[in-house]
Amino acid sequence: MSNDRYLQSYVPHISKTSFDDKATEFLKKYYPDALVTPMSVPIEDIAKKKIGLMIIEERLTEDLSILGQMCFTKGLAEIYDKENDEYREILVRGGTMIIDPDTLIERNLGCKRNTVSHECVHWTEHRNYHLMAAVKNSKTSRACRCPAEQKSDQFTEQWDDEDWMEWQANGIAPRILMPHETVGSMFNRLVESSAKQPFIKAGLIPARTWIIEQIAGFYQVSKQSAQIRLCELGYLPD
Repeated sequence: MSNDRYLQSYVPHISKTSFDDKATEFLKKYYPDALVTPMSVPIEDIAKKKIGLMIIEERLTEDLSILGQMCFTKGLAEIYDKENDEYREILVRGGTMIIDPDTLIERNLGCKRNTVSHECVHWTEHRNYHLMAAVKNSKTSRACRCPAEQKSDQFTEQWDDEDWMEWQANGIAPRILMPHETVGSMFNRLVESSAKQPFIKAGLIPARTWIIEQIAGFYQVSKQSAQIRLCELGYLPD
């Protein structure tokens, strides 16, 4: 068996229909309260205190094209030194999550939280793949770099192992932050509350927009992420 074929056997087979199950499995193991009570999931605390990961903030690229990186093994990891305008390497231990601090500045808190959740998924679901791949090189940390732009799933026949794992992390991460077990009750509560909002009654803001904003603020995610989640759960039309 070729090395590539051998590694492929370590890519978990997770279908899109299983993303919610995986998010539930994650929360059940690391923070079950979030499956019962609507809340802003404390994803950084989960990463640090429950999973045992180290989170450091370093710029990863000059153009912010990479938001986060999960380092699976000890070794050297490349970062971008903005002050000196150069790329350099730092030594990291296995289980180090690198988050670009400018994710918060250039984008929003929701994007940063989603990036942390995304890296947690890589650690829990894809660690074995990367540990096996690390056998070939022990000097450089085996890492998974997570781009800001997501690939279209219209051309999956051209995807490699890492594309599939990115797709899985992209799908599961927001579901951890907005578990289906609590989003429904929050949505119903907001629908009821929206009927009493004077600015909605006056036509100053659509009820749909207000609800999306409230969900985004409550779960501390981006408005885009909140809208996508509500639509895929069937609470809002696409």
